[in-house]
Amino acid sequence: MEISVVNIIFSIVLLGSVVGSKAKGTTTVYLTEGATAYWTNYYTDQNDWDMKKVSVACAAHDGDKPIEWRSKYYWTAFCGLSGPSYPSSCGLCLKVTNPTNDASVVVRIVDQCGSESMDLDSPAFSMIDDGSGRAKGHLTVNYEFVDCDPPPPPPAGPGETNVNAYWVDYAPEKNNWSYSAAHVACAAYDGDKPLEWRQRYGWTAYCGKVLGPERKDICGKCLKVTNTGTEDEEIVRIVDVCGTGALDLDLTTAFRPIDSDGKGYAAGHLTVDYQVVDCEDDDVDSPLRLYSQ
Repeated sequence: MEISVVNIIFSIVLLGSVVGSKAKGTTTVYLTEGATAYWTNYYTDQNDWDMKKVSVACAAHDGDKPIEWRSKYYWTAFCGLSGPSYPSSCGLCLKVTNPTNDASVVVRIVDQCGSESMDLDSPAFSMIDDGSGRAKGHLTVNYEFVDCDPPPPPPAGPGETNVNAYWVDYAPEKNNWSYSAAHVACAAYDGDKPLEWRQRYGWTAYCGKVLGPERKDICGKCLKVTNTGTEDEEIVRIVDVCGTGALDLDLTTAFRPIDSDGKGYAAGHLTVDYQVVDCEDDDVDSPLRLYSQ
């Protein structure tokens, strides 16, 4: 295994700062900023994606997995300060993002390292390199643990395109996700639902054209909302009615997650597409997204 020169020099690196964590399905997502990613060569293609042949640390755990599994993602060694450590990290996936150019790649952890960061396989490193990484021998990146096998998206129903989504501050976290405290119109229908149900998705008011006019027709339904400018998307739950545009997204749990460039907040609204989707509410004990975490 060939590694970069920087990787064999004992140096003090910029440690990633853990921004926060949240529960997402059965995976705890650790979002870390300012981590250091070096590059290495596993020569996966030449070695038939054989972990034992490459002698990576996780070969004993995952070396016998099918080649479809081993070759699904590029490989990385992981030694970050947030998240599981070896051997619990073997087989897990990271989404690594270069904040300079917003390029990202999903990689699978197959190895250990010793520099409190990660060693990305060369092809993965190149995918997010802004041109400075090879010259310096490393990149400063953000990373989070993600599901290696994400579930398929919920079936999409009717929707609208290029509609206005304004923001409103329901302060659900401050109000302990109480519909009555937030004075939302759907309190009579859904206010007594379990806390896990109420906090599973971000909140929105709805005044679009594809759902029925009565509150019983809209309360509790879910929408996949996409910012047409950035393509950021989020699934939100209807908790209220509104009078203009199509949506009033809760500022913290629905508007800001899709306003990654901040332009929507500055303008007071976003231009979005939305589709009605199934809410995954079968098991309220395993919420998809707990904003209070």
